[in-house]
Amino acid sequence: MKFIQRVAWTATVVTYFLIALGGTVLATDSGVSCPDWPLCYGQAYYSGTYHVFLEQFHRFTAAAVSVLVVLLVIGVIAWARKDRALLTMAIAAPVLLAVQIVLGGLTVLWKLPPQIITAHLATALAIFAIVITIAVLSGKPARRGEGKPSPEHPAKTRKFAQLAISNALLVYILMLFGSYVTGSQAGLACLGWPLCTPASWAVSNHLADINILHRVFAVFVGLVMLWTVISALRRWRVARAQAIVGLVGGILFVCQAIVGGLIVLLKEPAFVAGLHLALATAVWGTLVLLAALATNQLRAAPVAPRFIEGEIEKMERAEAEAKKELGVVRQTIANYVDLMKPHVTVLLLGVTAAAMAIAKQGLPPLALVIPTLLGGAMAAGSANCINCYIDRDIDQIMGRTQRRSLPSGRVEPRQALVFGIFLGVASFIVLALFVNLLSAVLACSAILFYVFVYTLWLKRSTVQNIVIGGAAGAVPVLVGWAAITNSLSLPAIWLFAIIFFWTPPHFWALSLLIQKDYEKAGIPMLPVVKGEAETRRQILLYSLLLLALTLVLFAMGTMGYFYLAGAVILGGGLVYLAIRLWRDQSKKWARTLFWYSNMYLAAIFAIMVLDRVMH
Repeated sequence: MKFIQRVAWTATVVTYFLIALGGTVLATDSGVSCPDWPLCYGQAYYSGTYHVFLEQFHRFTAAAVSVLVVLLVIGVIAWARKDRALLTMAIAAPVLLAVQIVLGGLTVLWKLPPQIITAHLATALAIFAIVITIAVLSGKPARRGEGKPSPEHPAKTRKFAQLAISNALLVYILMLFGSYVTGSQAGLACLGWPLCTPASWAVSNHLADINILHRVFAVFVGLVMLWTVISALRRWRVARAQAIVGLVGGILFVCQAIVGGLIVLLKEPAFVAGLHLALATAVWGTLVLLAALATNQLRAAPVAPRFIEGEIEKMERAEAEAKKELGVVRQTIANYVDLMKPHVTVLLLGVTAAAMAIAKQGLPPLALVIPTLLGGAMAAGSANCINCYIDRDIDQIMGRTQRRSLPSGRVEPRQALVFGIFLGVASFIVLALFVNLLSAVLACSAILFYVFVYTLWLKRSTVQNIVIGGAAGAVPVLVGWAAITNSLSLPAIWLFAIIFFWTPPHFWALSLLIQKDYEKAGIPMLPVVKGEAETRRQILLYSLLLLALTLVLFAMGTMGYFYLAGAVILGGGLVYLAIRLWRDQSKKWARTLFWYSNMYLAAIFAIMVLDRVMH
């Protein structure tokens, strides 16, 4: 295992250098200094200009990475083939390497098309992540001593690992978006920073929109990064290495953002542009490292001493005392926000904003985005509040919902109902006055469908409750589309269908985890009525259907090749997890699929936005 670890860390350093060098090659316009490939002017080494040297140095470094990846695969097969995680990554690495080599050749032969440049970077970053993860997982998991209680509950470690992975994926998307900004010559489409003053030549071909969207997404990723850093620092006593890595990642992100501003202010000098990619790659690497460290901590959990009951009770008492210290006003606000189910609402607002950008084929005006999202948030909150009021009897039975505001007695039922109705009325008024009547009617219909059709009828009467009821959660994309166009067209209906068919595998994965709760409450969810085996089969069937459904947008000509690649990769990942869940009877794959499905929906809509903006 030491051989594997040493080779993996060496590959990590060389791969990082390769990516940073690739950014310099692109920034200095050295990418086509050798017109042929894999040779340069028909020779293995051609002595020419500085640009030719850079391009050849990049190719030789890529060859070194190839050798290290092959050594890594050999090492894992020889000494760690029983470790399924390491073996899977070791098999994936050469496959990605082959794709990377082909894309590198196409980049030269096709004269630097932005789509190929972006795909080339995507595979390089994926290889970088794989070698980092192998390096960490091949090491011995850190333990705090035999016979002592674990310093942290595994559930908290898992939640932090998921946050780190989510943040890493967002940075990954941001980097690919940035690569397209550079490749499409949109880097200087905005003459100012951080605000944008669009250049006249960049307005007609949407290059300014591409630049602005990149900046807005960077701000969002920055907020998630701040959340990750704070979460890491809070774990200083139980995982100091992770806290340090998280802090370093946050500092690198700030530095990378400053360098991004210098690119604009200094008119894109080659050195600064190359440094921008190098810092972004370092941020990506630290987040992957952070996720790998947390995962390695989880891998040690089965053999490490578990929490003793006294420790758990002590933690719960400490949390209860901390909550008491909150002010009355703040706690009251938190109680009512809890009724709105903010974790669900945020995802719905995300797809609403995405639908607006897709319909606009660019960044929609802020004066329209704000009331649309505000009205959408109030509509979703209204439906959730009234749902909590109606289901308060079963929420008291189910362990997952017992701590909500109504079952725990923090809010009176009548107050929750009045609050929900108020939100619904306010939502209609905001959307009708500041957006358009169609959006208001659609949002109102979603509330009524969720309350009367799903909550009062389907949920307690049929096993198809979540299949039909999923229509309510798919309406926000129609609201976003209608906000821009004041009409509904076939692409909007297809976006609706994607969320509609995404809902069953997503929710059934959760129902497998909390099946006993539904049994106690008498809710006819699929695993309760038909059993776990049938539920797993249905999840796989719906995942396959969803994959096919997403490809129709490309077949219709609504989306391009960038979306096609993203839909195949993301959908393939969902199908793979569904197959593992179908074959494996453990809860692990249900939990993984549930988490991945959340990321899947956010990612595929982000890819739709990018694809439409590119066109």
